[in-house]
Amino acid sequence: MLFDFEERYALFDMTPVDNQFIQEFLPAARGDDVRVYLYGLMRCYHPEAEMSLEQMSRDLEMTEEGILKAYRYWERKGLVRRVSDDPPAFQYISLRQRMMSGSETRLDPEYEAFVDSIYGVFDHGRRLHGSEIRTCYEWVEDLKLPPEAVLMLLKHMERLKGKDFTIRSAEKAAIQMAQEGVRTVEEAEEFLSRDQAVYQGTRAVLKRLGKRNLPSEDQLNLYRKWTREWGFTQEAILEACAETAKGDPSMGYLDGILGNIHARTAPGGRIEAENVLHARQEGSGLKKILQTLGSRGVVNDENLDWYQRIREAYPEKMILLAARECGRSDGTVEDVGKLLDSWNRKGIRTPEEAEEYIRQFRAQGELLSALRKMWGLSSLNGTKNREMLTAWEGELGFEPELILCAAEAATGMERPMYYLDKVLRTYAQQGVRTKEQMLRARQEWKERGSAQTAAKPAKQVLAQQYSQRDYSGGEESVDEMMKRLMASEGKDGGAD
Repeated sequence: MLFDFEERYALFDMTPVDNQFIQEFLPAARGDDVRVYLYGLMRCYHPEAEMSLEQMSRDLEMTEEGILKAYRYWERKGLVRRVSDDPPAFQYISLRQRMMSGSETRLDPEYEAFVDSIYGVFDHGRRLHGSEIRTCYEWVEDLKLPPEAVLMLLKHMERLKGKDFTIRSAEKAAIQMAQEGVRTVEEAEEFLSRDQAVYQGTRAVLKRLGKRNLPSEDQLNLYRKWTREWGFTQEAILEACAETAKGDPSMGYLDGILGNIHARTAPGGRIEAENVLHARQEGSGLKKILQTLGSRGVVNDENLDWYQRIREAYPEKMILLAARECGRSDGTVEDVGKLLDSWNRKGIRTPEEAEEYIRQFRAQGELLSALRKMWGLSSLNGTKNREMLTAWEGELGFEPELILCAAEAATGMERPMYYLDKVLRTYAQQGVRTKEQMLRARQEWKERGSAQTAAKPAKQVLAQQYSQRDYSGGEESVDEMMKRLMASEGKDGGAD
């Protein structure tokens, strides 16, 4: 090249832009379209030897596809002419020359036909703006939808939401159509038929929730997820709506309820109304358990799984009884299961047996508390002590009042429960069955012990054993002493 500008000349020069472009074409164009047009126009006046689509993409910070989309738009407007596809190349058309010569650049015939068809979709009740028409045609070019499918979609949206629906809401449906592989008019009809069912189903759910608004796109997407991805039937979703009465009756709250049910259902299965009803009953049963416990726990997947297992093993009334008892000591659902298993090992199988066991257990607790206070102990719990109480009341037949009466003799002993066990067993062998007999036997016992001590000063072992000796390891000598003293009472006629 013989003549040329210096390298940075373009930076300090100007690019002429026709006012016709500014007045007629710029208002309807999108920002990126204008950027591409003006940049390309500048390069027409100040070309670079190595200008390429890749270089233009870097300079404008746009994708190559975005640049090509902008040029397709200007091509349809008659402002550029495509001269090559590989590599992409375009010629700018002079607006002044076109006007002065009176010639019109031929537009894209497919695009013109599409525009004419869109005007007929709304029966002239709505006229789309240029940018809206362009967006719709991009569904044909970019999403590869048949033009007839796009027109069907627009008519479908008008039926659902009225003629003032937004192109943005229709675009979401167009993207969904493309993702599902709609490529024919028949496939579009099938898709839109399902979409109609989604719309009507969503409206039914909103009505059930007490809402009067038309479905939003987000709400429609929730319904699609419930029915298409999770497998809920319409009847199942409406059945689940009853659970929202306990909280916020909204689609979002319902989504959480259905999500919990779906998570506990075999994947790929269809979820019917009876499945939802069963899940509701399980949730209601678990809530009763948690309320009986004092609300220590939440209705979640882990607790629902626990409830399902425990419900298969025990009647609900038994579970509630166990929860009530565990709630008295700040127990958890795990403690409920442990208590039920404990009852089962003891042969307690029915709610009636459990109630009787609970009654006896509480009575024993009260008796142990009275013994603890009598003997001045800080604690008197344990399975062994309760087993002794059970034996005294069941096997030996002593009432709590008589046990307390006999217990006074064990005051001061290191192991008072074991000492009391020997006393009561001796009483049972000798037929001592009333409080009066016990008091008389104890008095005579003391008197005989004193008499024997006075008569035989060298042999004070028995008296000393009774009043002073540590009996933690001497149960046998205590037993022999009790038997001998009781036997002498029988000979003397002291006990009936």
